[in-house]
Amino acid sequence: MKRIYISILICLLPLIAGGQALKGSYFSEYSVLRNKLNPAFVPRSSYLGFAALDNLGIGVTSNVGMSNFLYPSGAGDGSLLTFLHPDVSADTFLNSLPSNPHLDIDVDTDILNIGFFTGKNSFWSIGLGLKVDGEVNLPKELFTFLKLGAATDPQVYNIKNTSIIANAYAELSLGYSHDFSDLVEGLSVGARVKFLAAIGRADLRINNLNLRMASDMWQVKADATGYLMAKGIDVGINEDGTFSHNLNNLDYGQLGLAGMGAAFDLGVEYRLRINDFFDSVRFSAAVTDLGFLNFSAPAVQKFVTSGDVQYVGVKDFEVGQDFDFNETVTEITDQFKEFLNLKEVSAGKVNSRIRPQVYAGVEVPFLWNRMSLGLLYSAKFGYTSVRDELTLALNMRPGKWINLGVNYSMLNAGKSIGWILELIPRSGIGFFIGSDYTFLEVANLPMGDMTLPVLPVNQLNFNLRFGFHIAMGNHYDDKGMARRAAKEARREARRG
Repeated sequence: MKRIYISILICLLPLIAGGQALKGSYFSEYSVLRNKLNPAFVPRSSYLGFAALDNLGIGVTSNVGMSNFLYPSGAGDGSLLTFLHPDVSADTFLNSLPSNPHLDIDVDTDILNIGFFTGKNSFWSIGLGLKVDGEVNLPKELFTFLKLGAATDPQVYNIKNTSIIANAYAELSLGYSHDFSDLVEGLSVGARVKFLAAIGRADLRINNLNLRMASDMWQVKADATGYLMAKGIDVGINEDGTFSHNLNNLDYGQLGLAGMGAAFDLGVEYRLRINDFFDSVRFSAAVTDLGFLNFSAPAVQKFVTSGDVQYVGVKDFEVGQDFDFNETVTEITDQFKEFLNLKEVSAGKVNSRIRPQVYAGVEVPFLWNRMSLGLLYSAKFGYTSVRDELTLALNMRPGKWINLGVNYSMLNAGKSIGWILELIPRSGIGFFIGSDYTFLEVANLPMGDMTLPVLPVNQLNFNLRFGFHIAMGNHYDDKGMARRAAKEARREARRG
């Protein structure tokens, strides 16, 4: 049964992908990207982005990494030992773990993005995109059990709050931002409404797991609930615990939306004017993705644990030249299904919230707004826990058409360096590229005759996001209005 949980770690690695917007763009003035973080922020020009080219990225955040679970064998052939191997001491492994190991996944891509001005103080945005999010929580007590096993005969473990959750949906959004400086100098507010279409959701939560381990048998009693919510996928459970439907054989005639929902983004910014050198101190706050999804009853399947399960022990294994990845994953997956002992029960419609995020920032420009220092607090309210982070950013604006920035994040995701480069012309092709988490130490993972790509040695925190857009100018900014006034004056002169 030790292999059961190894499968979770191994099978999730290919899901690495990241989304939303770069936190490093929060203080990039006139950035197109940062409007996603705070709808009160306004770019310098109208814009158009499409075909997933204006906002595309990969990434993952976690408080554990490869070095927590794989260790050099010392054989000199590059092979690695899993944390289960007896040559890896329990103290070495357990002391390296945080109290709540977790992995967060966020994927989003924009299919269409439009932003335009309808007056000097009014900005609108329209967006169409896809999102996938997920989170995995594996308590440290679970790894204590995996490593120590039956330290006494019998040994009892109580493991709580284990969860694997993934969500996929499309969103159509309409946003509006208004500058209220005519009433309160420096005040801008913004809001965005999102119409959500649910594609699917998988939700497995093991609330409580009691393990009694003896020399001849393991007894397992679990309190677990699972949901699969998707159209065209009907997964039943046979008496032997195997699935009665192959997920590769979808019912394409029944594919469709699993439900509908809505969400809101709200934001505010206030600029306290100082002088020309310091420009203004800028305070801002926002909440995004405050909403829900309602899954229709025909798309919902519910599974619960039924009775107790008994196992005999399984052997340890090492990752090296003789390690068969596919065979091991298959064996582990089969044991995992048997271990859960899930049975399908009737279920109706299900309401589920999505994951809101909160931002609060302060920025101090200097050198006539050519540079600034910013401090951003962000918090993601996940399905089972809250991930918060503090980011210190240095931003440089050598010209109105370019933003450069470096930042340093701490708290939930540990400590990591980020960066961003953004080209923001008034008209023409705009471009950005950046990362909130850049790992500095990497290693390859040997798997028999193959080697997995470079992976972070320590915490598995990394994203890379880039995109293009077409800037279409702004008739309502000072330069645009001056040009219009000059053009009108020439017309009047010709008429005279």
